[in-house]
Amino acid sequence: MKLAYFPGCAATGTGRELNSSTLAACRAYGIELAEIPGWVCCGASAAHMTHPNLARALPAVSLAKAARMDVEGILTACAACYNRLKLVELEIRESDAARGEIEALVDVSLEGLPPVRHVIEVFKPTALAEKRSTSLEGTRVACYYGCLLTRPVEVSLDANPVNPMVLDELARACGMETVDWPFKTECCGASMVLPQPESVARLSGRLLDAAQACGAQAIVVACPLCHSNLDLKQPAAQRASESPSELPILYLTEILALALGVPASELELGRHTIPVPSLA
Repeated sequence: MKLAYFPGCAATGTGRELNSSTLAACRAYGIELAEIPGWVCCGASAAHMTHPNLARALPAVSLAKAARMDVEGILTACAACYNRLKLVELEIRESDAARGEIEALVDVSLEGLPPVRHVIEVFKPTALAEKRSTSLEGTRVACYYGCLLTRPVEVSLDANPVNPMVLDELARACGMETVDWPFKTECCGASMVLPQPESVARLSGRLLDAAQACGAQAIVVACPLCHSNLDLKQPAAQRASESPSELPILYLTEILALALGVPASELELGRHTIPVPSLA
């Protein structure tokens, strides 16, 4: 399978361990990735709040570039990038009028778009379990979906957006034990970390408390903004929470890569603020 790869801004900047683990996991799984040449920011998380046409134009530029590639789909590992790209893809597919408006905005043809897919859709639990060379047994994790993997319902990666399980199923296929917890789709504070850091600390602290209360030894995420709020900002969240103990925050792609036999040394785990214990 060959897919056009949209890394997104965070994965090529502050969250580059998401990028390195995505590339490593896909290579080990047997997926060929070709980075979209000249891709541009998808607009998350500000464009759709400031100007609707900008929110449509930014994803459309990268979608148009991917349409000129010989690929079966477009892959991203970032929940925010998936959300923005997928919403525009659906708008283009479902409305000729909308497609015409967006084509006029970016002055390109948007015919023949490959489908936008998240890592969660591409890695199948059964196939992953068969390909797994390392079991991550002995680690209990809370799978955190956040706001964008199941909202809005049109782009939800799970048929049950209230109690999604697709991320849990992949973690179990890696050999991990997942815990039931009530905050899997609650907000971590998202991009309010700059204008309202106290709110982010409070919301993220609640997530950390709940995960630990349910017996989790780590949290698995699929969003670099969630990772930043829960990992980079965890010291502030701890001060606002009831559980002062540290909780490692793992990207889904990191556990996929580890389960498929990728050495931890290739995954930039040392970039995490909260140390990641040896899992393999």
